[in-house]
Amino acid sequence: MIKLLSNFKLLVGPIAIMIMLELTFPYFLHKVPLSLHASIDPDLLGLAQYSKRSLIPDDYILILGDSNAAGAGDWFVDSVNNRRNLYPDYSAAHLIYKKTGIDVMSFGQAGAGSFRGMWENPIAKFLHINSTKNYHLSSSKYILVFFYEGNDIYDNVKFLRRYAQSEKEMIRNFLNFKFEKALNQNFEKKIWRDMLFTRFLFKGISNFINEQISSNEKQAIYYSFPKTPINVALINGEKAPLPMHLHAPPVFGFKESDRILGQKRELTDKKLKEFHITKEEYKLGLFVFKQTLAKLVEFFPQTEIKVIFIPSPLSSYQVVSSKVSYVGYRQFENFVETTMIKKRHARICKDIQFISLAQNVSFLNTTKSLRKVASQEFIHGPIDWGHLNKTGNEVLSTDIAEVFLKPDGGARTDNCVY
Repeated sequence: MIKLLSNFKLLVGPIAIMIMLELTFPYFLHKVPLSLHASIDPDLLGLAQYSKRSLIPDDYILILGDSNAAGAGDWFVDSVNNRRNLYPDYSAAHLIYKKTGIDVMSFGQAGAGSFRGMWENPIAKFLHINSTKNYHLSSSKYILVFFYEGNDIYDNVKFLRRYAQSEKEMIRNFLNFKFEKALNQNFEKKIWRDMLFTRFLFKGISNFINEQISSNEKQAIYYSFPKTPINVALINGEKAPLPMHLHAPPVFGFKESDRILGQKRELTDKKLKEFHITKEEYKLGLFVFKQTLAKLVEFFPQTEIKVIFIPSPLSSYQVVSSKVSYVGYRQFENFVETTMIKKRHARICKDIQFISLAQNVSFLNTTKSLRKVASQEFIHGPIDWGHLNKTGNEVLSTDIAEVFLKPDGGARTDNCVY
């Protein structure tokens, strides 16, 4: 009998602990260290962010967009690997919070274009959070839409090609259908969905096992530096090499030089054209951004929305080489005249500015601030040149924070002249 009671206590003890953890874990989600964030339900990850005063933010800033909005790059990687600092800063969200005192949360999604980054993914997360028994999240006071010059239009074109959409009216109807579909998601009430700690535990164990299995397969991202530099910029008044294959503003068209390059890679003209976008597709990519921004404004009428224009690396430095190496649609590596990059940057900046003005939202062009610092030091890399590093995020966050710190800084429309 004594042995039976002893065994019963051994069984009841762990169960009681698990129940206690299940009941308390949801309210301490924002206390989970960054290194364990990969084990949290992705749709609840916004609440786990610590760029805010408490679990549920109040009168907060919501950041939307791709990996630039989520927080990526060398600073993020270094922060995750530094296990001694449980809650390191690693993105513009943390810096904006510290500089303004306003709660900041990001629903950024790596690899997302305008529809996914500004609507589908944020709406899914917002509705998911409010469908759980533990949380109620109100609409944000501010929304910052991060538009990245380097690949947002390409991602929009990829989205349209995937669904074979090529006519404006068809695209408008298609997007309206997708907008409503995102709003009408059915979140079933299941016990497993609300068992946040148990799911966190299982995911953590699974991640650990996968890390051990694939530890030898991990490969770092490397950008090549040829012996004779192709991309050259002025840093502190001196010529400095930049790596090959950098993000650039959208380059469209199919030139004779592309055909020559394609032949070297044994690609037919037909196949090569798949790696380029046309002038018309560029306009349709802008149209997706325009329609999604309009829907965002309509759905959040009380929210102050600001579009944040982030330049690509090749638009951030004072490039002095006559030609540059860039990656275009579908990461196709190519070369183009530097003057063309400047023209494309000016065009897309003005196009996004025009769309923002049409929706009566602020347009913040961060290019000037980033270029100023980039003339003195690198704001990308040294490993990941596709995202801003710590210095770059400092500049970006300072530019954004000024809007909230200045008495008359609520509305702002920047130009595209430097």
